[in-house]
Amino acid sequence: MPGPNTFSRRREHPYQAKNLTDLPVELRQLAERSLGLDGQVDLIFVVPPQVFPGSSWGGPRYVPEQALLFTPLGVLHVQSTAAPRQAGQATYLHGAELVYARLSLLLLYGRLELAGLVNGVLSRVIVEYNTVGHDLLQPGLLRFLRLAWGPAQAQENDNDTETLLCRLGGRSFKFMNGLRYYALQPDEHLLGYVFQPRIVRRYWRVFHRQIAPMTLLALTENTLIVIEEEQIGRAPLGWHFTFCPRICVSGIEAKPNKEWQDLYVHLVRGPVGADRRMTLDNETTLAWRALWLNQGVGTREKENVSTAIHP
Repeated sequence: MPGPNTFSRRREHPYQAKNLTDLPVELRQLAERSLGLDGQVDLIFVVPPQVFPGSSWGGPRYVPEQALLFTPLGVLHVQSTAAPRQAGQATYLHGAELVYARLSLLLLYGRLELAGLVNGVLSRVIVEYNTVGHDLLQPGLLRFLRLAWGPAQAQENDNDTETLLCRLGGRSFKFMNGLRYYALQPDEHLLGYVFQPRIVRRYWRVFHRQIAPMTLLALTENTLIVIEEEQIGRAPLGWHFTFCPRICVSGIEAKPNKEWQDLYVHLVRGPVGADRRMTLDNETTLAWRALWLNQGVGTREKENVSTAIHP
C-alpha cells in the first residue's frame, strides 16, 4: 500500500522534508554549510527538478531541484547544480530585510519571488513549482512575511474585516477568495481596499487591447497588498499577489498616462529600493488616495512619505 506522500513525491510535485537529512544529498550539503548541523528549521519545502515551457522563441526550460528552508528569522534557498562545472547556490534572506514578495498562481504554475537586502545589495530568490504543492508552502510563506513587518502596530480602527470581504465579494467573488485564502494573515485586519475592473481599449469596435488587468489594492495594518488577474484573451489563468510591507513604503505617487494614471509604490529597505507600478483609471486612483491618506500615513510610515497623486 502506498505511503501518504507517494503522490506528492512524484517528479513534478513539491513536497515537505521533515529535516535536513531528508533532503537530496546536494541540497543537504548546501543547507548544512549555510545553517550548520544544528540550525533550527521550521519548515522545508522541496521542489524536484522541473521542465517548464519556454518562450515562443525558445524551447523548454530545465530548472534543477531546490528547496526553501524556513527558519525562525528568515528563509534559506538552496538550488542544486544546473549544469556541469557549475556550483550549487545558497541564499539566506532575513525576514527583517524583505523589500517585497510576489506570488504568482497560474493554473498549475507557481512562482514565488522574494526580494530583500542581502550583503548590502538587493537580491532576489525565485522559486518555480507545481501549484499542486502550494498548500505545503503557504504556512512557511505566511510566517516569513510576518517577520518583515517589524513590531505589530496597534489597531485604532475597528473596521470589520469580514464585512469588507463580503462587500468585495459583491464586486468579485474570485478576488474576495484570493485575498482571504492567499494574502491575509489569520489575525490581520483589512482596513480598506479599492477594486478596478479590467481596463480595455477598443479599436474599430472589433479589436481590443488590455491596458491594465483587473486589480485590487488592499491595505492592512502591516501590508499593502496588490492582486492582479492574469488572462489570455478572456480566459482567466490565476493571480499575481504582491506583498509590500508598510514599513518599507517610502512614498506613493501617481503620474498621468494618457487618460489613466500610473501609480508608483516606492519601497526602501536600508540602502536599497524598488518600485511597484500599476495603471489605474482616475476614479480608482482618487479612491486609493483617500484610503491611503485616511489609513496609510501613520506612525508606521516616515514623516516625509510622499502622497503625491495628480488627478
